[in-house]
Amino acid sequence: MNTNKPVRREARWNLMRSLSCGLIIVALAAVVGCSTDSTTSTKTDEIVLVTYESFALPEKAAAEFTRQTGTKIRVIKSGDAAEMLTKALLTSGSPEGDVIFGIDNTLATRAIDSDLLSPVDVAVSKEIDDRFGVGNGNKTLVPIDHGEVCLNYDAAWFTEHELDAPKTLEDLADERYKGLTVMPSPVTSSPGLAMLVGTVASFGDEGWVQYWQRLKANDVLVRPSWSDAYYGDYTVSGGNRPIVVSYASSPPAEVVFSEGKRTEPVSEVATGTCVEQVEYAGVLRGTKNAQMAERLLEFMVSSPWQQELPLTNFVYPVIDVELPEEFQRWAPPVDEPLTLPAAQINANREAWVERWREIME
Repeated sequence: MNTNKPVRREARWNLMRSLSCGLIIVALAAVVGCSTDSTTSTKTDEIVLVTYESFALPEKAAAEFTRQTGTKIRVIKSGDAAEMLTKALLTSGSPEGDVIFGIDNTLATRAIDSDLLSPVDVAVSKEIDDRFGVGNGNKTLVPIDHGEVCLNYDAAWFTEHELDAPKTLEDLADERYKGLTVMPSPVTSSPGLAMLVGTVASFGDEGWVQYWQRLKANDVLVRPSWSDAYYGDYTVSGGNRPIVVSYASSPPAEVVFSEGKRTEPVSEVATGTCVEQVEYAGVLRGTKNAQMAERLLEFMVSSPWQQELPLTNFVYPVIDVELPEEFQRWAPPVDEPLTLPAAQINANREAWVERWREIME
């Protein structure tokens, strides 16, 4: 299997380490060292999209935007989502681009409170489901896509061992599944952080602590990254653990990146365990291309852009467009994922992670 896309998803969600002081120093050095090419685009034939390193531009949609407007999209990439945001905050008011994409629901409040973005009025956003909004009267961040972190399991392994596959987070603490699960750490991995947030949402402020104590007693294996867990210990990749924390879109990715070796995915998703992530875009305050920046924002929530997202970035659109066959067959949208308000995550993230470390490490 080609591992580029799954590893790309891991990079996008890798938030915790990027919020450290060390990163801020690195990002500041990068800003100081910028050439004049990194200043806000003033060309009428170009719009600059600031995003994270692993983002894949929907090429057909980008070409259609250029056809409609005469303006090309130039992409500037900066590490993972949190590194991108940190760098953008250091240049707030004098941005290196016009539109920023990839701020997710764990970082949204930080971006809104920092005066990084300009208010926008994106008419087409009325088509977006209200559940994806930040709330609190936000006028700066527009939802672009969503995705879910979920338990994936090796369906063939469970059939062979005549054991029912897990369906809920509670199942992981059941003795029947002792020693069967591997997951990435919330300290160093964003899907691991998402799963931690999901347990808080599911079990509450006190119950989540007891839940992780039970998981530790049930021999849950924790690895530094998603790729370590998925490619090192998951049975589908040759390991010995048939349950892994991965993505709702992992099954179609198994097929798409098998280069014809698989016609069906091996993994299935326990949809009752899924935790939601929403990614947003906004217009950077100080851009000299504000009108075109807002037009790009509107285009990103239009059908041409939204239809390309599933098979370029393996995420779900936020408007009602037809999903590709691979998603319809193997990754239908999760109706009721676990979620918490962005402000609650922002206020408690570090304390949750530290408490988790006390339990598990």
